[in-house]
Amino acid sequence: MAAPDDVTADGTPQLTVDRIVRAGIALADAAGLDALTMRRVAMNLGTGTMSLYRYVASKDELVVLMVEAAMADVPLPGSPPRDWRHGLERAAYRDWELYHRHPWILPKVSISTRGRFSPAVAADSEHALSSFDGLGLEPEVAFRYMFMFASYVQGVALTYVGDVEAARQQGNPGTHTSGETGNPLFADGAYPRLARAMHAGAEPWDLDALFASGLAGVLDGIEADLMRRGTRDPTAETRRDGTDPGHA
Repeated sequence: MAAPDDVTADGTPQLTVDRIVRAGIALADAAGLDALTMRRVAMNLGTGTMSLYRYVASKDELVVLMVEAAMADVPLPGSPPRDWRHGLERAAYRDWELYHRHPWILPKVSISTRGRFSPAVAADSEHALSSFDGLGLEPEVAFRYMFMFASYVQGVALTYVGDVEAARQQGNPGTHTSGETGNPLFADGAYPRLARAMHAGAEPWDLDALFASGLAGVLDGIEADLMRRGTRDPTAETRRDGTDPGHA
């Protein structure tokens, strides 16, 4: 009897581009992008390194495919936003979830003047920009808003990703605090303002809460600028009910 299409004659899973990409994502999720090599991916798949090159030309190509697949794992919303603010909130929390699922992806999708192209990243940006539909914004104004918005989201994500990598290297993935014991930051009166602020706002760090608070501030800034310009959203609905916009 012939073997199924997804297995070889000896019963082992058939090597495919998708299996290689998924193995690469699993390795990067577990050990970071620096640990990704074609050899390690091949070992995890139970095959020889050279076998991978029949499907993926290089490690660089593999990473490109991994980015596309990882972003597809967090699909874009299927319904239009209630207003521009709701649209940007959804975009922010989608990306926040993406960076939590795949911390290694941040440097591959971050804002760059070098014009890197990714269909998934372009679709993500296009969808976020659609939040401004109906406002009549000039393209350069929409770009400025999006640059400010994306810079904030990726900036906080950089803190999260750095913490994940540090915890991985230290073998201590638990909750992180400001490390008062033995820290010169908290020496007698050395940095009183900073020490008080750290005690009040980051002991321990709650990046989810800080992300939500900062995002509200960024959106408030955009809203204030829209009002200054006399721009009103014809579809806007007042949202002051305190619900989590990431799940709205």
